Amino acid sequence: MQAANRELMRAINRDSVLRTIRLQGEISRKQIAAQTGLGQSTVTDITAALLQENLLLEKSAPGSHAGRPPILLSLNPDGTFVAGAYITSRQISVVVINLEAQVMGSHANLLDKNATTPEKIADLVAETVRTCCTRNGFLPDDISGLGLGIPGLVNSDNGMIHFHPGFNKGFDWSNIPFKDLVEKRTGFQTFIENSSNTLAIFEHWFGAARGIDNFFVTTLEHGVGLGLYANGALVRGWQGMAGEFGHVRGNCHDSVCRCGMKGCLEAVASPYAILEQAQKAARQGLWHPKSEHITLEEVILAANNGEQPLLEIFTRAGTILGQRITDLTRILNPETIIITGKNNLAEDMLFTPLSQAMENCNSEIFGTMPKLVIRPWREENYARGAGALVLQRLHQNCAL
Repeated sequence: MQAANRELMRAINRDSVLRTIRLQGEISRKQIAAQTGLGQSTVTDITAALLQENLLLEKSAPGSHAGRPPILLSLNPDGTFVAGAYITSRQISVVVINLEAQVMGSHANLLDKNATTPEKIADLVAETVRTCCTRNGFLPDDISGLGLGIPGLVNSDNGMIHFHPGFNKGFDWSNIPFKDLVEKRTGFQTFIENSSNTLAIFEHWFGAARGIDNFFVTTLEHGVGLGLYANGALVRGWQGMAGEFGHVRGNCHDSVCRCGMKGCLEAVASPYAILEQAQKAARQGLWHPKSEHITLEEVILAANNGEQPLLEIFTRAGTILGQRITDLTRILNPETIIITGKNNLAEDMLFTPLSQAMENCNSEIFGTMPKLVIRPWREENYARGAGALVLQRLHQNCAL
């Protein structure tokens, strides 16, 4: 076997062993071999290396046993610490997590509206990471790496941002080597990913998709995003930019999207699109907001209070979103679908028509519909998923 292939198999086997321990909590070497299909000697070699790296703990199994009690392995929570950052046009949220992805500290910085250049945002990321570490008692040498989750078109392989929906208005964010900018300012080896993907990583490791290998997460942040797992692996695509669900076109060809095309899902069912439609309805005198500067929260509150034009906007958005999600289930056949985002604040106004649309589009020949999970929107989960990017590299023993 060629050296490259041996290294690949070693990384895969190591990842499989660590994933099994993470999911089980405490498990013997014999049980690891049975669950992974690896040979006992392979498991012994891998776990010996992990113990030497201080990533695992050993303890005797409780209870009485005939002969020597089996030795159980578990993750060493304090074996390593990593940082994760979630970057939006509004704020930067940073967490430090341990090997079990427990949050050991967090910090957030609101962004100045004038901070739009990549260099300035990279400066603020570095400042927020340093503050988070210092305030929670971590030295730079304690941190094994930094993961970044950011909305938009992100190539995780080369660290480039090709488009950011929030910053683009103030500066040209096309083909920005953002990973390198942050890495130079922090001194940490840095990994970058689309924020919908970091949320999918979070859900796969710690959330509603824990132990599930085929699922997707639909995020309603500023636009409409998608994080997809197929057969246990995150799907990134050829250029690392798979999952641009918001730019799938449907039957709404009168709606112009920020990308320049007409008919994109994002132009109808995203938070920014709902806000734009509500603003248009106000200009037409169909409802009367309390202030000139309308926010999404005000729109949701007014709709909850019975403003019919706004209720119709949410119903239309939910219906179209449900139809497009159903289309995805035909292609991907997921076990679970997770939906989260700022539109979560709309609750039944959005998700009831969404669920009804999915039911109406279903056919018995396709079997049972996937489980639908509506998750509260928490910025910390995106940051934890970004931190898990680094833990993934550690699992595979990639150089950190």
